[in-house]
Amino acid sequence: MRVWLWRLVLIGGVALYGAGAFACSFHYTKPERTAVDWLVGGDHVVLARPDPENPFAFAVIETLRGTETVEAPPFLVDSVTRRKMAANRSDAVLFARDAEGAWIRAAYVSSVFRPVIAVALSNASEWSLSYTKDRFAVFEDLQDHPDPALRQLALQEIDKAPYALLRGMDLRLSGEDLVRQIWTRDGYTYQSIRVLLLGIDGSPVARKEVHDFIDRVADWDWANNLGAFATALVELDGADGVDKLDRVFLSDPRQPADKLEQVVEALAIHNGLTDDKVQAQIAKALQRLAETRADGAELIARQFLTRNDWTQARLLETVLEDRKQTTPMGLISVAVYVAQARAAGALTNGG
Repeated sequence: MRVWLWRLVLIGGVALYGAGAFACSFHYTKPERTAVDWLVGGDHVVLARPDPENPFAFAVIETLRGTETVEAPPFLVDSVTRRKMAANRSDAVLFARDAEGAWIRAAYVSSVFRPVIAVALSNASEWSLSYTKDRFAVFEDLQDHPDPALRQLALQEIDKAPYALLRGMDLRLSGEDLVRQIWTRDGYTYQSIRVLLLGIDGSPVARKEVHDFIDRVADWDWANNLGAFATALVELDGADGVDKLDRVFLSDPRQPADKLEQVVEALAIHNGLTDDKVQAQIAKALQRLAETRADGAELIARQFLTRNDWTQARLLETVLEDRKQTTPMGLISVAVYVAQARAAGALTNGG
């Protein structure tokens, strides 16, 4: 490899990782930990009820994680919680203490919630290391549970799942139910996972919602969750969906880079999971993007590198050798991708 390329790789490795360049732009990005995350990985996790001597303060009734004695979480017991717990003597609130020592109210624990705690604790050693198929299966089963707290927890947990698991799930939420929540204030936080599930649902109402959004944002300067909608479109329409994304976004020189990157991410997600026909359409769209737009190769390099997908190695090697259709920072991104593709055996020493 040429000396200038190695220098770019060394510089780029620091610059890209230091900047957090590979974070997913629409999925698995929720900042909060779920109740299950605390149960399998928290240092101090307790159950608490109103203190018999002071009904407006909590008292710890059970320690689920942690060995040292801790003070009661400094939360007031609101009137709604107080009435619910007075009527349900086995109910409690799940609290967890974060790394800074601050207490987090993680969940209201009813009688139907307690079995989830038992399952999480019994699987803590495995679930704390990675998101497993077994963990996904537990919450896939709860997706349409009659208890709203468990339904919400199931959605939060499904939102953490790799897309490959989502594609194989037994989806029991209807397209109508998913669409109903997408644009509500309470539902917006988990809009992206509901959109991804629309692609899996495949019903006429799901198809209409996805296509309408793609058409609606074509001329917008920005579009939150475009990546989720683009992923759903390819799930729904396969190669035809890729072609539409190419025509509407990737081939339009007026589109801003942040919108294009969301589309490229969607294509990168599908590229490792789809059939040859869709892969060929993705390759065609990405080649045109890299050849016609100065920042196109950079977007491709970032999104395919984070997935260790080396299928674009030949394309980006050509861009790198020509040093034409890319920006200075883009050259670094492409150099890192090509170097790692070569190290993975995707490119021979002769190119």
